Amino acid sequence: MQEIAPNIFIEQNSLGMVTGIIRSATSTTLIDYPFRQDEIKSWRGATSRMVSGDARYLIMLDTHYDRLLSSKGSDCTLIAHANTVVPGRMKVTNVKGQDEQIIHTESYDPTGNVARLLPPEITFEEAMVLNQEEYEIHLKHRPGVNYAGIWVEIPQQKIIFVGDSVMIDQPPYLGFSNPEVWVQEMKLLAGKDYRGYQIVSTRDGIVSQDDVREWCKVIGFIKNAFDQLIAEGAELEAWLLKIPDIMKHFNPLMREDERYYNRLRWGIKTWYEQNNSQKAGTEND
Repeated sequence: MQEIAPNIFIEQNSLGMVTGIIRSATSTTLIDYPFRQDEIKSWRGATSRMVSGDARYLIMLDTHYDRLLSSKGSDCTLIAHANTVVPGRMKVTNVKGQDEQIIHTESYDPTGNVARLLPPEITFEEAMVLNQEEYEIHLKHRPGVNYAGIWVEIPQQKIIFVGDSVMIDQPPYLGFSNPEVWVQEMKLLAGKDYRGYQIVSTRDGIVSQDDVREWCKVIGFIKNAFDQLIAEGAELEAWLLKIPDIMKHFNPLMREDERYYNRLRWGIKTWYEQNNSQKAGTEND
C-alpha cells in the first residue's frame, strides 16, 4: 500500500487494478475494490487499523465487469453513476458446466454469470460531493471511457482518480465508450486545471500529464477511424480490420499479446452492435 498524500493510499489488487483508500478519523472511502474473496479480509484488516470499523463508502468508477463483480461481498454503501448496475451481494449463481451463461468482458478471461443485478445505494447524474471530514471528495461524470464513467477528485490534495480513462501502452476497451467525448476529456485532464495533480490510472497507477497527452493521440486516432467507418456505412468486418492499425500505437511485445487483440475485437464488436441497434431504433420511430 502506497501513501500518495496524508491519509490517501493506492494499492494494486490481484486483477492489476490500482484501487484507492481515503481515510478520516471516523470512516474510510474505497475507490474500487478487490475481486477475490480472499483479498476482502486483508483489506478489511488494513482499513480497520486506520479507522474504527470497516470502510463506509465504495466508489465504483465505471461498469467494467472487474469492478461490478468486485462489489460482491462488500458491506460498504455503493456509490456509482446513475447508469450503473452492480451485482447482488447475496445471490450469485454457482451453476457450473456447459449450460452456464458466460459474460464476455474487456479482460482476457470470460466471467461467470451474475444471477441478479441491483442498483447502487447512492447515484448521481453529473456531479456530487462527498464530505469526509477533512476532505471534500468530488465525483464527476466522465462518459468518454464508459457511459457510467466517474472521476474522483480530492482538490485539497491535488489528486484525481480517472479509472480507465488513461492507460500506458495497452489498448482500451471500447465497448461502452464515446471517443469524441473521450478526446475532449483528455484535453481537459492535460490542461492547466490539473497542473500539479497526481493523476491515478486504474491500470497504471500515477501517470503524468505528458502520458495523458500521448493517450489523447491514441484516442484521437480511434475517433477518426470510427468517424470514417461511420461515414462509409462500413460493415463489422471493416471495423475489425482497423485493429492492427490501432495496435501499432503500442510496443511490439504487447502487439503479440492475444489478450489485447481480443480486448479490442470484443470492444469494437460491442460498440458497433450497440450503435447500429440505436440507429435502427431511431429510424423505426
